[in-house]
Amino acid sequence: MRRRSMRPRGLSSLVTLVLTGVAATTAAVPAHAVTVPCDTAALIAAINNANTNVAPVIDLEPYCLYEVTAPYIPGADDGLPPITNNNPGGVTINGHNATIKRVGNTSFRLFEVGTLTPVPTPGRLTLNDLTVMNGQPGSNIGGGAVLVRNNSTFAGTHVAFQGGTANIGGGARFMPGSTATLTDSRISDNRTTGGASTAGGLESEGQLTLVDTHITSNRARVGGGIGHPSGTLTINGGSVKHNTAFDNGGGIFSQASGVLNVLGASVTDNRVTTGGLAAGNGGGVYVSGGTKTFTNSTIEGNTVTGQTVEDGGGGIFMLDGTLTLDNTKVKGNKLIGEGGLGAGISVFGGTVSLMNASDVTGNLAAGRYSLGGGIYTTNLANTPTVKVNRSAIDRNKVSGTGSRGAGIYNAGGTYELTDASVQFNVAPDAPAPGGIWTSTAITSVTNTTIANNAPTNCLYSLAPVTSCVG
Repeated sequence: MRRRSMRPRGLSSLVTLVLTGVAATTAAVPAHAVTVPCDTAALIAAINNANTNVAPVIDLEPYCLYEVTAPYIPGADDGLPPITNNNPGGVTINGHNATIKRVGNTSFRLFEVGTLTPVPTPGRLTLNDLTVMNGQPGSNIGGGAVLVRNNSTFAGTHVAFQGGTANIGGGARFMPGSTATLTDSRISDNRTTGGASTAGGLESEGQLTLVDTHITSNRARVGGGIGHPSGTLTINGGSVKHNTAFDNGGGIFSQASGVLNVLGASVTDNRVTTGGLAAGNGGGVYVSGGTKTFTNSTIEGNTVTGQTVEDGGGGIFMLDGTLTLDNTKVKGNKLIGEGGLGAGISVFGGTVSLMNASDVTGNLAAGRYSLGGGIYTTNLANTPTVKVNRSAIDRNKVSGTGSRGAGIYNAGGTYELTDASVQFNVAPDAPAPGGIWTSTAITSVTNTTIANNAPTNCLYSLAPVTSCVG
């Protein structure tokens, strides 16, 4: 007779699950996490608890709109309590596609990481899957949605900063000494106000890394998309697009002490409208010193609409420093207005290196007396040096009476052309060379083709170009 098993029913399956490491039930929410209902007062209470390291992980109600109508305490410049938890991990807010929005007429930002008073206190904040809208600080320290103070840390993944207003960093400001990362995020439709306003989208002064993040449709006097006066800014993928500056740097404004590294990103369709306090320069990028590197990137379709003869740099304007383009295209940029200088790249000092198919092509300087459809150089801050190696300055154009140098216009700089091409550039009728016009002889020309430019290649140039005929 067959013996019946005495093992309880279901025990065999349970043993199998344990032995194979398969969980029998869905993992529970960690004990230190708290779920906040769709209520702003509850959110404020949760942040206060998180700052004391009680429940530092906050889960918001999915798709909830948390409306913030007043500062968290009267007279404060923040709608939510500043983040002062600086323990490893700090405070984490998982938005689950929720939105935190400033509403009403009272001015305040939404988040501040670290505080200055009563004593300087750093903080750590992580935001995930969250939209932060309409921040508007009343003070002049800036940071519309988020202000990250000295020695504080911020990380954002799938976040959006929208509709913010500040005098510095309409969307966000990352101050000196801060460390921050934005991943798969969007900074859009922010603006700055005031005569000296900078960084419509974000201000980067610490160590900031942008990964597959899009800076879109922001406005400022200087640095429509990004202002970068100091620290190290790394842009890995993503885009800087459709931003507007009224003076300098429609997309990116990067100053002397800032180190800028751009990898696999696009700076496209930004503009300078010269409606501010100074001449308009750098529709895509404005560089005024330091070390800047673009690799496998594109600077395309940017525009400077000029009002003075000092306006220039439809794609890039460079005052000083070191700029390296490695397999980076500068194409289809425009300089519109009389007496414009450099539709593709305008260099007033420093060293520019174009290498590995960093082509300057299809740029247009439209207006009387325009100079330099591809590249314009002059000696202002110091004598600029342009090195073109295995790259092309092709199919650029200057138009209008008195315009010249459709490929290159050199009013005082040094050029090294190696394995390069200057072809199919077009200027008006002679005496306006379509290829290269230079005030000083260009003698460092190696394995370079200068041909098929109209109306001439270098003829009527003030000084000769080695190996250039016709």
